[in-house]
Order: sequence, then structure tokens, then C-alpha cells
Amino acid sequence: MSTINTSMGRYSLKAKEAKNGHIHGSIAINDEGGSQLTMQEFEEHYLDDVINNVIYPVTGGNRQIANALRDQMVKAGFEQPH
Repeated sequence: MSTINTSMGRYSLKAKEAKNGHIHGSIAINDEGGSQLTMQEFEEHYLDDVINNVIYPVTGGNRQIANALRDQMVKAGFEQPH
């Protein structure tokens, strides 16, 4: 069961792999002082779904941050099955 709790710039990502194989978590946008401005919870089937349906839109289409967070998720043990 993979888990991640990381921050990158203004974004904080928390996620864990559930027993059913889904990825449950949340992504938050923080202000410059670190206070949370907004948070979105998610449940997706695959790693790429988390990136494409959650992280990429929340970051305003910032591909560099989305790819960096994907790399962090892979290092934490999340896998794309196909």
C-alpha cells in the first residue's frame, strides 16, 4: 500500500492506495505563508488519472509541477498498471 504526503511550491499532495486499488487523496493550494486556500479530495483508479484529472487542472495546466509530483508518486510506490 503506497502513500505520499508531499509539498511542492504552493501545492500539497496527500494520497494513499486503497485495498480496492483506487488512489484516495487530496491536493491543496496554499498561500505564501503556508495557509491552506483550497483543497480538493479525489478518488481515481490509476496514477495517470490522478495526474491528468486532478493535479494538472488544479495547477492551472502546469506540466512541470504535474510531472514532478508524478515522479514523487512513482518514488513512493504508486504504479501505472498499463
